[in-house]
Amino acid sequence: MQKTDAGETGLDGSAATAIVTGQTRVVAIVGDPVRQVKSPVSFNREFSRRKIDAVMVPIQVDSDAFETDMPSILRVSSLGGVVVTMPFKARIMRMLEDCSDAARSVGAVNALRRLPSGGWYGDIFDGVGLVGAVRALGVEPSGLRVALIGAGGAGSAIAFALASAGVRSLAILDRDHARAWDLARRMSRPSVRVEAVASLEPGDADLLVNASPVGMEAADGLPIDSSVLRSDLAVVDIVTRPTTQLLEAARGLGCRHAGGAAMVAAQTTAIIDFLQIGPDRA
Repeated sequence: MQKTDAGETGLDGSAATAIVTGQTRVVAIVGDPVRQVKSPVSFNREFSRRKIDAVMVPIQVDSDAFETDMPSILRVSSLGGVVVTMPFKARIMRMLEDCSDAARSVGAVNALRRLPSGGWYGDIFDGVGLVGAVRALGVEPSGLRVALIGAGGAGSAIAFALASAGVRSLAILDRDHARAWDLARRMSRPSVRVEAVASLEPGDADLLVNASPVGMEAADGLPIDSSVLRSDLAVVDIVTRPTTQLLEAARGLGCRHAGGAAMVAAQTTAIIDFLQIGPDRA
């Protein structure tokens, strides 16, 4: 280890987790699978930078045991917050005491903070992260035609955030067409043309967002026919692997592109503020 002004760093120069004590707050990131998540690196670096005595750890909760196991995890008194990833963003809603209006509209949450009552309050930040990742590419969402793959918890949050950012149209694709149709129905608004579609043709979109699980495994392939990709298309894949076949294809064509790490970076600050576990919250 080396010492820096921001704390300790590993031999590769990345920020290391601060010293853990008996007073350290634990922030869990929960998913199935959870091995691919990059959030602990981003969050623990930011905790160290802000001198917050907290550490994020990944917790694998098997999907078929979620309703049994998750309530027990939420009762751990040193738990300072929870970040929720696929496939639990909608399923955890029934375990909350309350949630934000945005989360209620989306029907999902991806961050929880503890209330004074001991219960949990949820909010959704996937959309905040996605819009930040798009802007980091030098692309302004306003006026864009967007193709969104995936209508689950993350996809729903992203759809609402893109609509609020002023996109011109939103085409929603999902293997479960009924789920895509339901999201399109819930998003109905005069300022944005929203529709559920079964396929895309080249030239149909300016921005392609993959908010589906396709790409979490190396053998998954592409979430969409490769003929849709073209050099002037911006591509964001929210899967938090170092790369995916979609990102490799986008890179090969010269597309502006970003992976899940960009989205994680864009929402980390907002979630830490939301958790209210900083030194001024003792």
